[in-house]
Amino acid sequence: MQDDSERFDAPSRRVATVGGGAPSYRVGRKGLKIIEELSARGVAEATIAKALRMGKDAFRAAKRRDPAVQEAIDRGRAVEHDRLVGVLHEQAMAGQYVPAMFLLKARHGYREGDAFEANVNVSIGTGGVILMPTKQSVEEFLAENPGEVIDMRPSSVRGD
Repeated sequence: MQDDSERFDAPSRRVATVGGGAPSYRVGRKGLKIIEELSARGVAEATIAKALRMGKDAFRAAKRRDPAVQEAIDRGRAVEHDRLVGVLHEQAMAGQYVPAMFLLKARHGYREGDAFEANVNVSIGTGGVILMPTKQSVEEFLAENPGEVIDMRPSSVRGD
């Protein structure tokens, strides 16, 4: 782990390991800036590693060794997140329903397929199906479907 005063200006540097082990990579100030910028653009970590001229495994090791590398990734991903939410929000406010539905689900807990809670009492012996028209009144629905539906509403509501 390096603090900022020890960090060099190059994107990355290969350094010998104490004890004669395989060399490892260190990320410099420019490398942290590259990581943050590429993360903000949604670039995969394998591609970020290539931009720093190291392999995926070396990049993962550098990330484990140096918390500043993961912090740069996190900062970039946060910028990407905020931009994407902003774009979706603009589209939703412009009347596009797909982004609006996605934001409602992702940010506000809406779910498809969850049971809708309704407190309905049906007397035994009446049977049948309860219909709830959405685009017309019950009266309009009953008028358009004579003989197919038995109106079980109380007579005071039906107007008998």
